[in-house]
Amino acid sequence: MMDLLKSSQYEWKDNLSAEEWDTILSKLNGHPLQSAQWGDSRKSSCGINYYRWVAFKGGIPVFLARLEERYYLKFFKIAWIPKGPVTLDYSDKVIEKEFLHQLKKKQFILCVTNPWRRIEPINNINSYYYTVWIDLTVGKEKLWMNLQKQCRNDIKRAKKLGVVISQSDSLDDLNAFYSICERVSKSKGFSLGNAHNTMHHLLLNQYDCDSVKSHLFLARYEGNICGGAFLMRCGEGVHYLWGAVDRNKYSHFCIGEALQWGIIEWASDNNYKKYDLEGISSKQNSGVDHFKKKLGGTIIAYPNIQVYPLCFGRRFIAILIKIYLFITPTIKMTLSSLKKEHKGVWGV
Repeated sequence: MMDLLKSSQYEWKDNLSAEEWDTILSKLNGHPLQSAQWGDSRKSSCGINYYRWVAFKGGIPVFLARLEERYYLKFFKIAWIPKGPVTLDYSDKVIEKEFLHQLKKKQFILCVTNPWRRIEPINNINSYYYTVWIDLTVGKEKLWMNLQKQCRNDIKRAKKLGVVISQSDSLDDLNAFYSICERVSKSKGFSLGNAHNTMHHLLLNQYDCDSVKSHLFLARYEGNICGGAFLMRCGEGVHYLWGAVDRNKYSHFCIGEALQWGIIEWASDNNYKKYDLEGISSKQNSGVDHFKKKLGGTIIAYPNIQVYPLCFGRRFIAILIKIYLFITPTIKMTLSSLKKEHKGVWGV
């Protein structure tokens, strides 16, 4: 049990099982990067230690934070909260104060959060992240018509040529998909990091509860894997994490369009409510940006990285950490859950 600041309003716990945590997270419409499944996969693949803290009020969970223990210069202890925390009331400063107080007691010098919630951008475009959300509740016919006309034609072409979209939990299929990801990463010059081990753990070590699940979608032509997409679902929300297409051999088969429509159809058929394509650039003019926008969703803004100093000399340390976060590739990969674990990894 957590030794947290005493409060008459909240009961804090850190001993929930992974299944209990993911069930609560899904009910609060959280992001899968805040899930126990994601945390366990990162711990297994990268050795990242993490904690799960939840606050209850009147027996109802109102605040969740899965925080990762990171270090700067092997000495300064940082709490990194990807796509979180999750709270019922983002204006509640009391619960925020209690949370930060406990972090300080645990000898963290800094808390860095990456909130996943829709906001209205005001001035500086660089102060926000952007993504595309597809509203799945409008029905399959409306979803089809929301696609750009050329996108609909491309999907028809792929089907006519014999491209087949299906799901798989085969390790051999995952390895074949990852090989395509590797080729794309080399051609575009970005690192995949520990993506293979993370995907492997997520796909093959899923919990019994249905709250958070991972899915591998594949495109096949004449039995050959020519592209794929790795997703995670949290509650009624679907999230696109990694994707790649073999454009050397199948550039004219409209694989990407067929894959995305297959995912949208599946999500609609299963009555899920939202599909997050997970990241477009601030300028919104790259090839990936144009591809995601033609799928008929809405461009959404959410907050930039938030930094909370927790110790003396905090302003100086905060400046150092901010610089470090944006120049270190390993940390960049974690921060890019919105821009996606390194710009090309999520949506290559």
